[in-house]
Amino acid sequence: MIDSTARSHPPTLSLSERDRRWRLLREMMQRNDVECLLVPPAPLRYPADTYFTNDLPGSAVILPLEGEPVAIQRGASVAGSWMQAQEWGEATWIEDMRFGPRAPTMVEVLKERGLAHARIGTIGVLSGPNLLPYGWTPQPMWSYIHEQLPEATFVDLLDEFTHIWVVKSEEELVLFRHASDLAERACEVMLEVTRAGVSEVDIYSAVLHEFHRNGAGMAHDLFLHSGPDNLSWDAPRWLYRTQPPRIVQNGDMVLAEMMPAVGGLEAQAQMCVAVGEVAEPFHRAAEVARESYERGLEALRPGVRFGEVADAMAEPLERAGAWHLTPLIHSLTPLTMVGPVTEGTDKSLKDWFEKVDELPGTDLDVVLEPGMTMQLEPDAVFGRHQVNIGGNAIVTDSGCEELNSLPTRLRFANS
Repeated sequence: MIDSTARSHPPTLSLSERDRRWRLLREMMQRNDVECLLVPPAPLRYPADTYFTNDLPGSAVILPLEGEPVAIQRGASVAGSWMQAQEWGEATWIEDMRFGPRAPTMVEVLKERGLAHARIGTIGVLSGPNLLPYGWTPQPMWSYIHEQLPEATFVDLLDEFTHIWVVKSEEELVLFRHASDLAERACEVMLEVTRAGVSEVDIYSAVLHEFHRNGAGMAHDLFLHSGPDNLSWDAPRWLYRTQPPRIVQNGDMVLAEMMPAVGGLEAQAQMCVAVGEVAEPFHRAAEVARESYERGLEALRPGVRFGEVADAMAEPLERAGAWHLTPLIHSLTPLTMVGPVTEGTDKSLKDWFEKVDELPGTDLDVVLEPGMTMQLEPDAVFGRHQVNIGGNAIVTDSGCEELNSLPTRLRFANS
């Protein structure tokens, strides 16, 4: 029986962690001869603003080389939570909070600080990460800023910022381990709940409950799909279409991708549960996926290129003649280093649609360093029989620290 007692929360990130981050960012600014950083509001999957604020997502942030930073939220409707945090003595990293239309307020702050003619470093404006290659700044917002500051010079610093962001401190790793542990517990819940006759929504809600009762948010919707040969991915269709959730049956494979977030740090788990007697290709796929996972653990160490780890994980699939629908490995917070997403796509998909592109990897040449957080999530498919497993790992001084065990193998539902 699953323990109903919620676990204690991890420690809050300290002001020392804030100062470490701001020091690294200001050193980056000095290297690039810029006088401030401009960070428009970021999407939840790439919470760049929370790296500066340690608070509610959706802020625009201006961090000057000298002086106090400014954060800008959407309006008075959210001002109360910032005020109460200060009244209650909770750690507020940025004291100069402003509430109103972000683009005009960003321009106002830059002029107020004498930065209208400055070299300004941008994050998420002129380029973007894996899932948002063109950045996340709306074109009208950027046009307004550019028009209002015609004498400013804007310098894209996303790549350098990403390198700082992706290497975690000891305080951040405490939160990442906590989120990974919650993912492990959610996998226990999923295994306990999953059986023939239950609805997908029953599994979905049980997993989310485990995260929410422990104070974790979600970096993205929970992915969950079932069926004897189901190639679906992303959020379940019944979340956005008016249709009943599927009822799990014997012979099904139930796959989930969980993305809990704690303190702005995302962990993941790829849980795969077989229900009853499943088709033979699933068993082969499970063996190949597990070998890919083990190869990833062996290859994951400082000094090697990220692409070398991705290649090592791909070799068992290539040898067995399996293909994969999702990446075998990627970095976490931010999701920027990503192995090839799809390779060897099944004919059934290509025959059905006029155009189905296979997506390459990104940042494959990045050299791994201690403190980088990774998701090893090998996905092996024979025809339309898919097994996707995986858990979290940290690059250490001598290799890697494996943080999950239950989701790193195919599991079988209790009858």
